[in-house]
Amino acid sequence: MKSLQLLGIVGFAASMTGCVPEWARENETGIFMEIASIQGFAGGAEGGTASAILMSDVSTDGTAFNDDASVLVNIYRKNPSVEATSPLEHVRLESYQVRYFRTDGHSVEGVDVPHRITGPLNSVRLHTPTDTGEIEAEAIITVVRHQAKREPPLINLVGGTRSNPGNFLFPGQAMITTVAEITIYARQVTTGEPLSATGNFQVTFADFGD
Repeated sequence: MKSLQLLGIVGFAASMTGCVPEWARENETGIFMEIASIQGFAGGAEGGTASAILMSDVSTDGTAFNDDASVLVNIYRKNPSVEATSPLEHVRLESYQVRYFRTDGHSVEGVDVPHRITGPLNSVRLHTPTDTGEIEAEAIITVVRHQAKREPPLINLVGGTRSNPGNFLFPGQAMITTVAEITIYARQVTTGEPLSATGNFQVTFADFGD
């Protein structure tokens, strides 16, 4: 009888675990982090114009330029009734990952989409949020690296949208539309407990020309 009762308790606990949101199970801090917005910059943040959809040019007359994105990260408390703040709870953004996939299911890296990339963040620190609202910070990341435009599948698109007798691409093959999944990784400064947040935005690759 006791064994059956113990089994019932274990089963109940397991069912309750399934009801708990994933972010609550993985994030043991008292702070929740999210990506509020993503803006892409074709040709880099310094010379590009911000856009919610990034149009990445795979060919720039022999010179490849990286494409950047501005990622707005918010943090706020899980318990909004907490009023006291402490520098010990500061959050530091550490790194990011960009993974590409396509909605048609063709998402093999290096064949259908570019390889995923990772990179460090320049020690962006967010102060502790209070009950008055959230704290936000901007992180500039590279979404498409220079070398990705020299590798398949992006290099295969060169000349695809312009008149080129040597191009044998079928209609629709001269452009690749992907979803860039951006994940920001952070850590609470004192405790070292990790946080992460993920957001998506559209990146379309083609040889747009001038």
